[in-house]
Amino acid sequence: MNAPSRPENSTTPKRLLKPTAWIVYLVIGFEILFMISPAALYFYSLYGPALNVLNRWEATAWLTQFFLPHISTTRSPVLNALPWIGGVFAVIGAAWFLASAGQLYWNKFRQKGLVTTGLYAFSRHPQYTALALLGLGTLLMWPRFLVLIAYVAMLFMYRYLAALEERRCEAEFGQAYRDYQARTPPILPFIPHSADRGGHPRIGLGALGAVASIIAALLIGFGLREYTLSEITAVYPNRAAVLSPAPLSEEELLAAYRTALKNSEVPQLLARFGADPLVVHVVPRDWHLADLPIDLEPGRGGHHTPANFDRRYYKILFSQARTHEKRAAGKDIVRSAYGVDPLLLVEVDIAAGKVTAIETPPAHVVWGDIPTPLF
Repeated sequence: MNAPSRPENSTTPKRLLKPTAWIVYLVIGFEILFMISPAALYFYSLYGPALNVLNRWEATAWLTQFFLPHISTTRSPVLNALPWIGGVFAVIGAAWFLASAGQLYWNKFRQKGLVTTGLYAFSRHPQYTALALLGLGTLLMWPRFLVLIAYVAMLFMYRYLAALEERRCEAEFGQAYRDYQARTPPILPFIPHSADRGGHPRIGLGALGAVASIIAALLIGFGLREYTLSEITAVYPNRAAVLSPAPLSEEELLAAYRTALKNSEVPQLLARFGADPLVVHVVPRDWHLADLPIDLEPGRGGHHTPANFDRRYYKILFSQARTHEKRAAGKDIVRSAYGVDPLLLVEVDIAAGKVTAIETPPAHVVWGDIPTPLF
């Protein structure tokens, strides 16, 4: 973003105290809020009450589901690397945004006019470029379908805002800004500005492009979810989806699951909860996952997933799938589930072939009763 400011005499400390100067700074503050509002709407899609509202209806419940692994270590090195790549993108994007915003507003406070150096020499709207990178990093770390839609929508909102700002800058700076446009790319190479001859953004064409891009992104997202489900350790006996976030073999997964069911108390307790499809998570005893209600210790966040864990001991979380498809079976349980209701937490020793503990799990995760990832 490179909004116009009139070049005047350099600012002095005495001038900073004048009421008119504070009005200017207030306007700049609102300008910053306006600039980051699409990003704020995007980040609100990560959490918030809206998630549970969407889950009330089958037509919208899928929006809160994940399409990439969030708690699972898969057989794919690429899938496993995505959260780390997302973290790097997020850090770079945040630093880039702060640096470019700092350069712009320092220039405004000094009232030096058009900014064309530093980060503005590489992009006419480096803050939007930075927010796009920050948003992509967050999407890779928290990959809900809703977040994917919000991310694509955010990009097109910034495309429109950038076009409006360019009209203002061209009106303010004239040929100097047109020369700057000619030698400097906009936000990103794949998000060009669409404007008519009068310089007005083409809202209709932009909306059509946004809808088409969202549909394409969703198709890619569904494909990525199918690939992810093929790369995690899982079995689907009867009306249950048995998943392991850890890199277990199928034999280890089944050994833990069958050891739990061999204890007569476990099937009896599960029978009390009805016939809805089950989601079963088999987690090494040494692991902690804040996104699964498997720890009785309250208020513990973060993930602890050591690669070298004791392969004899496991925590098994039996949950009812929150789904509008009550007859779902196999992978369709995972495809349709928008959350889980924890039923039993069973600890097993597969070497001894016995259950070591049966507990009542927490009602929800440390973040509260919001849709959490299944894989």
